[in-house]
Amino acid sequence: MVGTAAPQAVDASPPDPTGESIMKLVPTSLMKHAAIAGLCLAAMNGARADAFAQSVLLIDNFRLLHSSGDAFKSTDFTTFFDNVSVTSTASLNGVSSTATIDGSTPDLAHQFVGLPTSPRAENDFAHYSALPSVPGTFGYADQNMTGNAVTIGSRAAGARVETRGEASLGSDGHAGGRSDVGTQTLFQFTLGTSDSMSISFDAKPMTQAYASIGSGSETNAIARLDWSINIKNATTGEMMLNYTPGQLNGDGSTSRNGHAFGTSTYDPGWLTFSARSLQLNANEMYQLTINQSTYANAMQKTAVPEPGSLALFGLGLLGMSLMTRRRK
Repeated sequence: MVGTAAPQAVDASPPDPTGESIMKLVPTSLMKHAAIAGLCLAAMNGARADAFAQSVLLIDNFRLLHSSGDAFKSTDFTTFFDNVSVTSTASLNGVSSTATIDGSTPDLAHQFVGLPTSPRAENDFAHYSALPSVPGTFGYADQNMTGNAVTIGSRAAGARVETRGEASLGSDGHAGGRSDVGTQTLFQFTLGTSDSMSISFDAKPMTQAYASIGSGSETNAIARLDWSINIKNATTGEMMLNYTPGQLNGDGSTSRNGHAFGTSTYDPGWLTFSARSLQLNANEMYQLTINQSTYANAMQKTAVPEPGSLALFGLGLLGMSLMTRRRK
C-alpha cells in the first residue's frame, strides 16, 4: 500500500495591516532612539543661525593743549586749516547705501539698508546694554561731530565725535555697517611760538558680536574699532606724534561664529587718554591727522543636512510612524 503524504497546513490568515511583523524585527527601543536621533539631527541641520554685531565709539572733550595744559586758541596759530572727511556705509547682500561729506563739524545722515525700517532715530548712539533679540536683517551706520578742538573766540575747546555701525541677520545673507570719521580729519597749522602739543580726550568704546547656537563655520559676526592720531612735519616728514591706544583698537575687536556661538562684548565704560608731541618749531608747517572708524559685519548661511543625517532622519520618521500605527 502506497502511503499518502499528510497535507501541509496553509497559512490563510489575512495580511498583517498593523505592521506587527515588521515591529517584531526591529526592537521598539531602537525605533524610539532612531526617532529621537533623527529629529534632533534634523533640527540641528535645519536650524538657521542668527548673527548680530554692533560697534560704537564716542570721543568727547577732545582738545589740543599747550605744554602748560591750557587749550590752544585760534590766535596761537599763524596759519590754521581744518577739514573733516566723513563716509558712512550700510550694506546688505550686495546692496549698499553710502554718504560722504566734508566740513569742519559734519553731521552725516544715518545710512540703512534692510528691514524693518530704520531701527533707530538719527544720531542715536546709545548701544544695546544687553544682547538684543536679533532686531531684523539690515546694515546700519551713523556719525555726528560737534564742537572744536581749540578755543575759537568765545567757544571753548572741546570736540565730540560719535560713530556707530551695526549688522543684523535674521536670515541668510551678508550685512555690514561701517562709519568712518577721520577717513581724514586734517589740521594743517603753523605755530607763532615753539611749543609741544598735547591731546586730551575721553572715550567710550563698545563692541558686541553674537552668533546663535547650532550654526556652522559660515556664520560669523565681527565688530571692531580703529582710532589713531599723528602729527608730522609737513616739510621734512618727521613724525612728531604717533598715538594708537590699544583700548580703541585691537582690544575692542570682538567676534563669534557657529562653532564659538554666544556673545562677546567689549564695554569698558568711559576712559581717559592723553599724549604729547615732540617740540614743534615756530613758523614750520605741521599736519595733524585723526582716524576714527567703527565696523560691524555679519554673515550667515543655512546649514544643509548631510546624506547620513538625512538617512537617520528618515529612519526616525519611519520608526515614529510604525509606533503610531501599532498603537492604533
